[in-house]
Amino acid sequence: MKTILKRNVSLILVGLMAVGMLAGCGMKPDDAKAYVQATLDAGYKANFDEYTKITDSTKEEAQKLFDNNIDTVTNSLGFSALGATEETMDKYRELLEEIFAKVKYTVGDAKETDGGFEVEVTAEPMEIFSGMQDELVAKMQEEVAGKEISEDDVNQLAIDMVHELLSEKLADVTYGEPQTITVHVTKNSDGVWNITESDLQAVDAALFKI
Repeated sequence: MKTILKRNVSLILVGLMAVGMLAGCGMKPDDAKAYVQATLDAGYKANFDEYTKITDSTKEEAQKLFDNNIDTVTNSLGFSALGATEETMDKYRELLEEIFAKVKYTVGDAKETDGGFEVEVTAEPMEIFSGMQDELVAKMQEEVAGKEISEDDVNQLAIDMVHELLSEKLADVTYGEPQTITVHVTKNSDGVWNITESDLQAVDAALFKI
């Protein structure tokens, strides 16, 4: 049980990728900073206003990509395979949106380099997942102690308790010491500016503390 719970909970931390790329041939440091800010705001907080201006995309396109990312993260939890209903999965989608909306980051000034730009992003690690696995296992053991309970019921109980624990932690969430990640804005082979995927993953990892 502990191994399964660890796998399912940790998969919540799957990174949201950027929802697009920046078109255009000209780029200045302020543009690079604005692009990083807009990408993070779109990817985590569903704030698409600046992103759509910078990338010449529509809000509907950005919203669809954001929703797809939320679906991907939700489905990666593996709860459907454990028998979770669509209603339960919808509750997790809503919860994940609330979690992502509360991440804290500050985008610093951009520095021009030979290959593009470097932008420092300071992330404050959200401690919503810290200690959760042990809490979940303890609550599960307390709940099922001395009872005869089917595997399906155990799975449903775990699914419900994960949601309950995350909701409780989110209501009074704390943050760890800030970490700084250098994000690179470079041109791809098509001459389009974008953010290095590995850097976005690094930002995502820094935003959540396990």
